[in-house]
Order: sequence, then structure tokens, then C-alpha cells
Amino acid sequence: RTPAARSYFLHDRFFKRWGSKHPSKFMSSHVRVVPQVDSGAAGEVAPTQNVVSEIPALVAKLSAKEKKLWDHVTQALHEYGLIHRTDAMVLTVICRTFIRWVEAEELLSRFMKENAGGYFVKTPNGYEQPHQSFYVARNLKKELLQWLPEAALTIPSFQKAISSGSSGGSQGQLPGFEDPVELHRKRKTVAGMRLV
Repeated sequence: RTPAARSYFLHDRFFKRWGSKHPSKFMSSHVRVVPQVDSGAAGEVAPTQNVVSEIPALVAKLSAKEKKLWDHVTQALHEYGLIHRTDAMVLTVICRTFIRWVEAEELLSRFMKENAGGYFVKTPNGYEQPHQSFYVARNLKKELLQWLPEAALTIPSFQKAISSGSSGGSQGQLPGFEDPVELHRKRKTVAGMRLV
């Protein structure tokens, strides 16, 4: 079999095996017209003044503690114009992770209080190891510290977001994707050379 025939054969076998409709029977009903894209505007970044800061709608059900934290964080970010309606998923993860981390730390503190300030337990074989809540709290804190900069919830990421927002309109660039011509011009200017 040719690769294309093999691919179709495997694809067809999958749908027969799992009792699903073959894609050719339902794909045509889901076709949507894509608007025409102006090729001259492709790749341009819209200025931040055009992006409206708004508190996003919840995308998942949150507990009372998580909802209280959600309200606090979204309101604070909204005051600085650093939130958008597409931030809901990231903020949901951050709120849940933070509340779980606090609960794990409280559990570890209770365990330490009951065990004279130590968090080590003895296994049935006689070995000592940290209590399970130690690992849970450590992993949640690590995960939280990875997510916080994504929403400008650390001091460095907040400062960077504020300074890039006030520096002239564009949303900035990802590191490593700068325009090489502009970088060359900036280096020449800094070195005191005349621009051509």
C-alpha cells in the first residue's frame, strides 16, 4: 500500500472499530466560510490602546474560596488594564492552584504542630521521609510560581507589563523574534553612528 492508502485504511479502520461516523459523512455540515485576510496586514500587531481591559467570564465552577480570590485578582488586574476576556483559563488555574497550595500548607502546619515541629514520618519499614503533604505543597508552589508571571502577578512580570504598555503602543515582541533590521539600527544609534 502507498502511504496515502495506508493512512486512509488506518483512518477508516479507526472509525469502524469505535463505531463513529466516518468524517466524510459529517464534515460538510461543519464547514464555515473564512473571511478574506488582507495579506498586507498579516503579522502586524494591534496597538494595546485598542485592546479593552475587561474582566473575563468564569470558564469553570469555582469554590467559594477560589471565587473570592478570582474577584480580588481580576479586579486588581482590571484597575491596571492588564486583563482581557481571554485570560479566564489562566486565572482559573492560578486561583485553583493557589487555594490548593494554601490548604496543603495548612495541612502540613497542622501535622508539624502535632509532631513537635517536624514533618518527617516513619514508613512501615522504619525509614524516615517527609510527610506526603510536604511534597504536595512543594509541587503546587512550584506550579504556581510558573503560572503567576503569565498573568503579571509577580513584581518583575507586572513591571514589564506596565513598562511595555506605556512605551509606545505596540504589545512588544517575544524574545528572539525581534526585527533584525531594527536591532541593527538601534545598535548603530547607541554606538553613535549615523543612520543610513
